[in-house]
Amino acid sequence: MLITKTEIPPSGWNSFDCYLTTINEEQTLANLEQFLRKLKPAGYEYFCLDAAWYADGDAELDEDLRRVGQNRKMHIDEFGRFIPSPVNFPHGLRPIADRCHENGVKFGVHLMRGMPRIALERNTPVKGAGCRARDIYDPDNFCSWCDYTVATDASQSGAFEYYRSVLEYLTEELAVDFIKLDDVVEHPDHVALFAKAIDSVARPVLLSLSPGSQDIWRGSWKLYEPYANMIRVTADAWDHDAVNALKLQRWHEFEELSGPALWADLDMLPLGALQVTTPQTKPTEQGAARQSNLTPLGKKTMMTIFAMSCSPLIFGGDLPQTPDDDIAWATHPGMLECNRNGIVGRRVTLMRHIDVRKTPHKADPRHGWLGIFNIDSVRRHVKLTPELLGFQDIPPLFDVWEERDAHVNPDGILELYLHPGDCAFLKY
Repeated sequence: MLITKTEIPPSGWNSFDCYLTTINEEQTLANLEQFLRKLKPAGYEYFCLDAAWYADGDAELDEDLRRVGQNRKMHIDEFGRFIPSPVNFPHGLRPIADRCHENGVKFGVHLMRGMPRIALERNTPVKGAGCRARDIYDPDNFCSWCDYTVATDASQSGAFEYYRSVLEYLTEELAVDFIKLDDVVEHPDHVALFAKAIDSVARPVLLSLSPGSQDIWRGSWKLYEPYANMIRVTADAWDHDAVNALKLQRWHEFEELSGPALWADLDMLPLGALQVTTPQTKPTEQGAARQSNLTPLGKKTMMTIFAMSCSPLIFGGDLPQTPDDDIAWATHPGMLECNRNGIVGRRVTLMRHIDVRKTPHKADPRHGWLGIFNIDSVRRHVKLTPELLGFQDIPPLFDVWEERDAHVNPDGILELYLHPGDCAFLKY
């Protein structure tokens, strides 16, 4: 068994939406303490640092250097493996992992396909392989958007040994439980090799795959299913209500494939305080520091989609600066009950203006959840017969968000008023 599967989609927190690639030790610990207080009681389990935990400096330095085509100083060990920045993480990452573990939380980091560019420049030895970085270098399959890493050739002797040495370091020295592996959707050979490396170490690791330059397509699903726990099926999805339409579509495309063998990941929850170290003077569309631009209606629809699609729930906001209302969306008991039911909802009816999805309860298919989405650009008075909802007769329905019974008229027809982009999330 290469990867231990999970019966319910993973849930946790990731630093990218709030700090991009510049989080430091103080900010990490502040978020961890709030994670323990705000998200862990609701069953959130994984606490993950995104890219560049090995790079020195803050957001201002990063922006200044990028402006002139340079990167911040990055750190590797003698075997060409990324190690924590002694500037941003003066005590390393192990104390953070230990703090997670002593509180029943699992610790994760982001990693790129391939190896650090500075490992190639220094031609570092590959531990246990009898070769060096230049021997496994692949000049053709570079990442189009990350220039501080380079590709390795998965077919070369030493490529597996390099990944195995990385996993040994991450699991034994840093006590990592979760890895977000980026720029791999176009490279299933690397996914298989990385999973084999995970299988070679003693510590269990949950593997999350990110797309890199393109989304996954249905035909390649079986290439990844044996080797990972979750896989992104969208590009980066930020805090705009309009993105919910994409999430709704991608959920439908993968509804028959997603499940415990491999969860379809609709990206992070862009709730709360986002891009908090980005200057306020920067235009919002370029990523200014802000509270989430999602409207209450957008948040309601997004969380309904995540609940019924069983997408992993990875909170993206800076927790110390996130308002309680946004925490409440992500920890709502009724939403979590559906998400952790572990059954991916499917479309039962599609009309020009309405999309109906249904999720049966895994213990009793006579019960479950309905999602009714207004996909039109105008407010709709919706009337739905039992057949359109997948029933012979409409059972009693409870509105999860409104916490009241839904209205079924005397003729046995469900009546709703839905604004553009709005939805009803009903339990039966």
